[in-house]
Amino acid sequence: METTFKIILDKRHPKKDLTLPLRLRIFQNRDYKEYTLGISIIETDWNEQLQEVVKSNPSHGIYNAKIASVKAKVRKAILFNEDEETIVTPEEIIKQISRKHQRKTIPEKPDILLFGKQHIAKLESAGQIGNAIVYSTAVNKLRKYTNKDKLPFEEVNYSFIERFNTVLLAEGLKVNAISNYMRTIRALFNKAIREDIIPANYYPFSKFKIKNERTINRTLTIAEMASIATHDLPINSTIWHHRNLFMLSFCLIGMNFSDLLTLTPENFIDGRVVFRRRKTHKVYSILIQPQVQDILNNYLRLRSCGPKDYILPFITNKNNPVALKKDVLQAIKNTNDYLVKLVKICGINKPVTTYYARYTWANAARTLGYSKDKISEALGHSYGNTVTGIYLDNYSDSVIDEMNEKVIIHLFGVKGS
Repeated sequence: METTFKIILDKRHPKKDLTLPLRLRIFQNRDYKEYTLGISIIETDWNEQLQEVVKSNPSHGIYNAKIASVKAKVRKAILFNEDEETIVTPEEIIKQISRKHQRKTIPEKPDILLFGKQHIAKLESAGQIGNAIVYSTAVNKLRKYTNKDKLPFEEVNYSFIERFNTVLLAEGLKVNAISNYMRTIRALFNKAIREDIIPANYYPFSKFKIKNERTINRTLTIAEMASIATHDLPINSTIWHHRNLFMLSFCLIGMNFSDLLTLTPENFIDGRVVFRRRKTHKVYSILIQPQVQDILNNYLRLRSCGPKDYILPFITNKNNPVALKKDVLQAIKNTNDYLVKLVKICGINKPVTTYYARYTWANAARTLGYSKDKISEALGHSYGNTVTGIYLDNYSDSVIDEMNEKVIIHLFGVKGS
């Protein structure tokens, strides 16, 4: 009876972290026995044809060495018994490997880079591309700092975090940017502890305080906003298109650019923009003011959109979530670049970015005498305590519509065409 074997990725038994175990499968007489190799990876890290872990896995070298060792032992057992003209069973081969494995194998230390990569894969599978990018950036920063493909959790102690923080400051990173990295690394520790991957005493953030700086005032005066809105720009020029994005965000109550760029005809219902915000999943319904319709008409006249096509011509990818997120980020970067040029033309000495549309709307509403409660409700924030938040949910669309209309009239001076 011929004895054969192969390494398989067992998709039948995914672990809690969505990784899949690698198993040795030994075939004999139309039957087979399996032996787990103690290796678990995400599906995209396995090359079935080559029977090896791909290089994108931080531990590919160690894993492939272990796989090669197991294969060599199986071949040796099969060849030895063929020479002796005896039949070795799959159970006997597994027993031989298991005994040697118990004597020689040293458990691998939990690795934060590997754990981070696995968590990123889970976020991408769940469609949480923005969060996946945040974690990917932090993990890559750690890898670049250590210049290693493996980094055990236990090495990332208080002293490590202090040195890492000092190096980032020396590179010129802002305090809040460093804070984002640190909070992401802290989140990985918390997840690993909750999943019993590492003990709680590995946690390095008990003594290390993550610092934050108060952000600068990111608002424009109504006069400055009016200057941006009315400055004469060549129609259909690139700067004109990006000014349109900025003004749409403002007139749609500071709509997030990710939501704005991906609006389709299906989002327009009975004279309103109805959408679910990607970040919070909260549903918004905003009355389309005349100024918004004027801007949208520029694109509706030029494009023939299907019900699921994006109305604004800035995004090309829509079926690939990762590519879509990158396109959105690039469009935001481009808008910020052109806003720098635009405010310079308008004589405004402020570092204006897309965020200014949202904050300027809120500041304009406050200037008109609206309460922080109503402004927070319009922006989709919970303001004050939980009880206050419950009452805010009772504001009708008409209250928010009226507030937005007055803010826009305050800017343009007229109700609109």
